[in-house]
Amino acid sequence: MKRTAHILFYLSTLIIAGGCKKFLTEEPLSQVPVENYFTKQKDINAAITGMYASLQDEMTGDGSGNGNYFYWGEGRSDNFDRSQYPNSAITELSLNQLTSGNFTSDWSGLYRTINRANLAIKNIPLVQKYDINVTNVFRDNSLAQCYAMRALCYFYIVRIWGDAVIRTEPYESIAENASVPRESKDKIINELIIPDLQKAYGLIQKNQKPIVWNIGEATIAAILSDVYMWQKDYANAITWMKNVFIAQGPKGTKYNGASGADLEPTSTWKNLFINPTATNEAIWSIHWDQLVNECACLPVSISNNNNPIRIDSLLHSNWKANPTDTRVAKSIDTLLGLGHIDKVTKYYNLAGLSFPTGSGAPDQRSYNVYLTMYRLGDIYLSYAEALNKTGDRSNALKYLNFIRVRAGLPAYLITDPAVAAEADMEDTILKERQLELFAEGKRWFDLVRTDHVKKVMDTVLIVRQQRYGAPAVGFGDDMRKLVWPIHRQVIEDNKTIEQNLPYN
Repeated sequence: MKRTAHILFYLSTLIIAGGCKKFLTEEPLSQVPVENYFTKQKDINAAITGMYASLQDEMTGDGSGNGNYFYWGEGRSDNFDRSQYPNSAITELSLNQLTSGNFTSDWSGLYRTINRANLAIKNIPLVQKYDINVTNVFRDNSLAQCYAMRALCYFYIVRIWGDAVIRTEPYESIAENASVPRESKDKIINELIIPDLQKAYGLIQKNQKPIVWNIGEATIAAILSDVYMWQKDYANAITWMKNVFIAQGPKGTKYNGASGADLEPTSTWKNLFINPTATNEAIWSIHWDQLVNECACLPVSISNNNNPIRIDSLLHSNWKANPTDTRVAKSIDTLLGLGHIDKVTKYYNLAGLSFPTGSGAPDQRSYNVYLTMYRLGDIYLSYAEALNKTGDRSNALKYLNFIRVRAGLPAYLITDPAVAAEADMEDTILKERQLELFAEGKRWFDLVRTDHVKKVMDTVLIVRQQRYGAPAVGFGDDMRKLVWPIHRQVIEDNKTIEQNLPYN
């Protein structure tokens, strides 16, 4: 799928603002003008495939363990640390010492995906002139996915880098000016991300059984609720989470969102990660086919070499010490000894507590991995957080307890100190999100969104910095470091872009 998509979308390799200049001098693989390419329904399907393939490359990676899903979502958090075989990327992330040479500071892959979405948005409406089989519903569902994908990519960009370049038209010619200055993150959220998602929701066909690998009705509502949570607009976040509840899940029934019974049962919780098509809790996961894409090598579990990332030792020991939490053995390698603290097992269908080894054991690189983007358990905990922030602590507790009880833990009482006040409840919900959504690319964004980075990370970073001989300053007081530096190649290619301070 990836090879075909790259050929069909040769123009999108002309990376837009912030892209790599070497692409601008390469000859295209096809001489077919884009406007002549979009003439059949299958061309729309190919365009959508290419867009998803680009996101897959960016999140899961190309088989070499370089996907950004874990680096962006958790690499700077208290979930993961550098292993004894670290690369420079995780070393910088785990010690809060980022540089502009870190490969995770490059936004080009997200802009590549945006460009593919822009190409599709521009050309999909033209296909009906040539192919009478393209219905309005098919056209609108296709456009909805493109608008939502563009919004999602920009949402990642503003959370990671802040201000950014806005591109809503495809970059189709090297004669076009690629040096475009950045716009404010607030403008991007309010004038691009939210309108794109609202348009996508208006276009998408409602009350349909979704394909879990595609953006559907519930996914669009989930992303919008996430954006509003980031903005601390809890009333709108609640509205859009309720829109998730009325949508259908992969099994063709509504998510409902009324009780713990609407979640995947405890006994089959792992279906969310190894077989998301079989659970109605799944909302959107990234597809992978090992026969086509080869190794879904992840830096937190399986790769062609030693893992550069391990589970944070404090989290590993504390979580493992709670035998009643059914998620522990389903999420991490709990065996003792070297080589086990660096393994996330959540996405793998394993018979035991660790990856099988020895004669007859399957090649560890042959497993399919389906990274989770959104699911109902995530929405429940966000809903609890938003309810708590709007003064409805009793219902916030109810949704928090739905997740805890499913995990085998006792329900909190409203009188328990952990949930006795709004601030206590928020901390407890965030801790529950850390465990329930471990290795789902959420933790760092949760800490930033709730202004908990310094509170949580100072102590963690001091321990790490002392261990590795770095200055023990914790996170420090310069909150400008919440964002990433912009990769130096991006700045070299677009002279209008200024580096995020205090980076150089």
